[in-house]
Amino acid sequence: MAISLTSELELLIAACKSDADFAASHDRLQGKIDWTRFGLLARAHKLGALAATRLKRANLQDVPEATGLMLEAYRREIVTRNLAQEVGTAQVINLLAAAGIRALAFKGVAAAHALHGDVRDTRVSSDIDILVSADDFQAAEAVFRDANYRKHWPEFEVKSRAQPMLMSIAHAFTWISPDLGLAFELHHRLNHNPYWFDVPFDRLWEASEEIQLQGGKIRTLGPADMAAYMCCHAVDHGYFVLKWVDDAAKAVARVDLTPSSPNWLPAELKAVAAVDLAQQIIGALYADSRDEVKSTWSPDEVNSRITRAISQIERADFGDDNRHLADLPRELIEALRRIGLGCSWKAAWHDILGVLADPRDIRTLGLGLFWQPLYAAVGLPFAAWRYLTRPRGPVA
Repeated sequence: MAISLTSELELLIAACKSDADFAASHDRLQGKIDWTRFGLLARAHKLGALAATRLKRANLQDVPEATGLMLEAYRREIVTRNLAQEVGTAQVINLLAAAGIRALAFKGVAAAHALHGDVRDTRVSSDIDILVSADDFQAAEAVFRDANYRKHWPEFEVKSRAQPMLMSIAHAFTWISPDLGLAFELHHRLNHNPYWFDVPFDRLWEASEEIQLQGGKIRTLGPADMAAYMCCHAVDHGYFVLKWVDDAAKAVARVDLTPSSPNWLPAELKAVAAVDLAQQIIGALYADSRDEVKSTWSPDEVNSRITRAISQIERADFGDDNRHLADLPRELIEALRRIGLGCSWKAAWHDILGVLADPRDIRTLGLGLFWQPLYAAVGLPFAAWRYLTRPRGPVA
């Protein structure tokens, strides 16, 4: 599929590939690049450190000083953060292991090493994602409390009968480390929607691989599981971040190179359409380096989805974490779009519930999982009232 990209996005995609691709793309686009927009686009897509590294290695003469200084300052900040996250990731994995709890690190520094090599000065991650078995989740939280980690989200506890309901709508809780102040997302499942990639933790652990970090060895998702997860993650939101798409591109390329995995999709993957869409976006953006990906959709539907994705990437407008009444129709539309990716009525049910539900209701009403259908039925007026009266903070 032929698409038209702005010069700035073309250059940023080239930066995701290699120094040589970046230099060649710059030479071809020289004189057409709005460097201020390029810098802002790179930062918005969490690729500012990578852009700074490519610029430094290419030693370009036409980059305005202000853009270069802004990106270099950002890169130095990221180097410091990445070193801290490497140490922090190993610390928390070892902390859980000492309590007999198996844990997998994914995204963040784990993905940086698995997919990009040693890239402390190029890749940024806002937090550290740790996955444990759902059976070990409460024990893992107890370990965090005993080690003086601070629970950041949700900032309240619920009654024991309401815990299953809370975990059904929230796939991860956020904790802050006491020494480095790092944010950890403790997951009891991979995806927000449990019906996209419903895979037992034991199976993920068996297929996992070991990675050496600054602070020690950790385990992360195996190649096929990581590729499936990264594709789902890239298209799970109502917007598209180029860093996520690039992670998915590298994860798919990595597993495609494995001779023993010609058909690498995990058997537990239900959101095959989500992986399909991610690969279509990858194919459109990285057209010169990937073969055409076959799709189960019609050409018109593919074109519509790709056009929307590219438009959002170009705008790099991802909103904020506060939800207002005006956002509700858009969120319902996004839920309907995701329904087509989940490929089951259970996945559709969860997406709709995700728009209507709020963890504070679970705390206030003390609802058990049995009441989920009733809660969903009355969720729309509850949601409208919440959006009218107060914004909601970050959602895990």
